[in-house]
Amino acid sequence: MIWLGYTALTLISVGILVWPVLRNGGTAAQETEADQALYQSQIKEVEGDVANGLLTDPEAEAAHTEIKRRLLAASRRATGDKGVDAPMTRMGAVIGIAALVPFCALAIYVTIGAPGLPGAPVEQRRADALVNPEDTDFGVLIEDLADRLRQNPEKTEGWALLARSYRQINRLEDAATAYRRALSTGSKDIDIYTEFGDTLTAMNGGTVPPEAANIFREVLRTDRDEPRARFYLGLAAAQAGNVANAIAIWRDLTASAESNAPWLAMVRGQINQVAMAANIMPVTIAPRHPLDVPTTTPSSVGSSNTAMVPETDEDDFRPDVSALADRFSGDEMTMIQEMVGGLEARLEFEPDDFEGWMKLARSYGVLGNAGKSARAYRKASALNKDAIEPRTKLAEALIRAVKPGTPVPNEVGELTNEILALDQSNPDGLFISGLAAAGEGQFDLARDYWTTLLELLPPDNAAYESVSRRLAGLPNP
Repeated sequence: MIWLGYTALTLISVGILVWPVLRNGGTAAQETEADQALYQSQIKEVEGDVANGLLTDPEAEAAHTEIKRRLLAASRRATGDKGVDAPMTRMGAVIGIAALVPFCALAIYVTIGAPGLPGAPVEQRRADALVNPEDTDFGVLIEDLADRLRQNPEKTEGWALLARSYRQINRLEDAATAYRRALSTGSKDIDIYTEFGDTLTAMNGGTVPPEAANIFREVLRTDRDEPRARFYLGLAAAQAGNVANAIAIWRDLTASAESNAPWLAMVRGQINQVAMAANIMPVTIAPRHPLDVPTTTPSSVGSSNTAMVPETDEDDFRPDVSALADRFSGDEMTMIQEMVGGLEARLEFEPDDFEGWMKLARSYGVLGNAGKSARAYRKASALNKDAIEPRTKLAEALIRAVKPGTPVPNEVGELTNEILALDQSNPDGLFISGLAAAGEGQFDLARDYWTTLLELLPPDNAAYESVSRRLAGLPNP
């Protein structure tokens, strides 16, 4: 089928080339007739000018002579164009074009083309090159570069290029060897050091080995802002169990990053993932540069050491952080205490900072100080009449503080009314409203709230089963 297409394209190409030759004869004849008609009309115009007295006889004779000269020249051109051999010449040109063009194209294709090979899409050829890099020209070039560097081993950039090439085809051990050779030349190139540490980490299955961590620290001693080294040292801290150190390093990295940095979302995702796994609120960890983070062993992070709990002084904005004693070292708890206390002190002078009060409320929630957490949520609610989150968090905190047999505070009912007035389908509002109603013995009202909530939640939602159990546990009407 494809040959029919090739034949059609060939005929079209030949036709385009032949048409001007075939058209030439008719065009020449038409041009001659047009010239003769033009010159005859000019002669008549001259005669008319003489009759009207516009030209004298000598002037008319000169005009006649010039017109006849032009007519004679045109006739001669026409005769030359229409010689007895002109049709034969054109026919020979037509035959030559029609015969030579397709045969020449075929000869060139057979000579330099590959008619015996099956077709392969571009993407397939690229995939084949990645699967079998050694069978491609790229693999040959890599080995050629390696041979030349063995003969001239002082070329730092050559070894770096070879290392990057090995990385591209996933020959990590060869890449590490090439990076070592590049650094053995005395190079202080930060990119080479960082790429070497990244390669060692990849060889270790994504875990930062001690050698790579030392390399990244050396990089930061030269360039304190190098983002890759800072990220990997945070990763090394997380992998060693020093979660607080990891979060501190990554928060410092994101704080100094430009808003359009392509890796910013990835680092923030790492912070959230590690913090959730360790049940830590990132805001409670002050940002620190990797070179400024104290080295802490995993055992000290997870051990309880009440002797190291920093002293509490509420009047001096040093909150009680003893709730963290089994999760952080003394130095880390001091850092958290300073951060939370500093935020609270700042809000005394900047009381209109909504986000600041929300951060302080969450921080005191982590520290187990329900009273100060509730106070901060009240401040945030007062600053933003349309904000649902501070109201739901405050209502939750108040309900958790209610002891069995104790009535639910009226403030909870007020908060749930405000939440549902802002959004009558808010899941948190419906859930808390049900809790408040059940706590007050209004079981029918609680049933209405929770039934509405179940209609909004998908069955695979984690809260669906919990609400269903609470609904089933209500006394029958």
